[in-house]
Amino acid sequence: MIIDFHTHFLPRAFPAQPAGIDEPAWPRMEATGDTTAKMYVGAREFRSFDDQYWNAERRIATLDRTGVDVQVMSPLPEILSYWLDPKAAEIITDAVNAYAAEMVAQAPKRLTALGVAALQNLPAAVRQLETMRAAGLAGVLVGSNVNGKSVASPEFEPFFAKAEELGLVVFVHGVRPAGVERMVGPALMGAVMGIPHENAMAIASFMMADVLGRFPGLKLVFSHGGGTVGSVIDRMTHVWEKFPAMRETLKTPPAEYARGFHYDTAVFSPDYLGYLVKRFGADRILAGSDGPTEIGQTDLAAFVADADVTGTARNDILGGNAARLLASAGKPALAATAA
Repeated sequence: MIIDFHTHFLPRAFPAQPAGIDEPAWPRMEATGDTTAKMYVGAREFRSFDDQYWNAERRIATLDRTGVDVQVMSPLPEILSYWLDPKAAEIITDAVNAYAAEMVAQAPKRLTALGVAALQNLPAAVRQLETMRAAGLAGVLVGSNVNGKSVASPEFEPFFAKAEELGLVVFVHGVRPAGVERMVGPALMGAVMGIPHENAMAIASFMMADVLGRFPGLKLVFSHGGGTVGSVIDRMTHVWEKFPAMRETLKTPPAEYARGFHYDTAVFSPDYLGYLVKRFGADRILAGSDGPTEIGQTDLAAFVADADVTGTARNDILGGNAARLLASAGKPALAATAA
């Protein structure tokens, strides 16, 4: 049985901008056809989408066609809204979370969702976690940084404490990468190279902050296989062994600590997926397509098979590991669907 942990959704419409809130980047959706719409961020055209992003029936049809039993939906990273006016971000993310709950209610045995929180306003973000849990969402999507500040910074600890208390899964996705001004090539290069780097920086920062020591019950999942972390974890461990300052900050070897997190399979290379399984363990890996984007990995079973993962490890990656996370997040019915 297959659980696709990494997919994205959009609401069919965003709330109208209230009077008195001056936010030039307020998002909106404009219909371009019966099943298509274009998203704008203020006056800027963002992207065009088809209704699979907001139509639960269409998503279920795709699950049936691709052999996926359960799909975990998270908002597009653009919806994180950290860069907006705090009140505007709270209104927009509340609406997105409500829409997610409505989609899940249409197919509660096939869909679940992660919400989003306005982390630039910490009290509001903590409140939103309570609302997500009450609405039946399984967790929350967070960005690697909040307006340039690492999401692992100490000021966000109340947020992670509340997520741990509520049993919510926290899915970390790279966002607004640093260093794009040094990229040569089309604007897409920021996402191609910057997002994986953001993921690795977030993982390293969570380790150095000892997030699992502070919140041992926190369920952290990193998108795109943790980005570039697999290529630098041995370097980090080597430096940790050589320099006392590293060991004073982090008591556990980095390569060992990293096995306390979960990572998805949206890495686009079966060979690299096989490497991640060997480094971090099959019990740490969750199937994820990054759909319904055009670059999504549509055949999860074949992708895992091509990574030469078989038997129990294959079953765990395709569904078992996610089922256990979902059960601990209050989704036993979904876990049973994929058992």
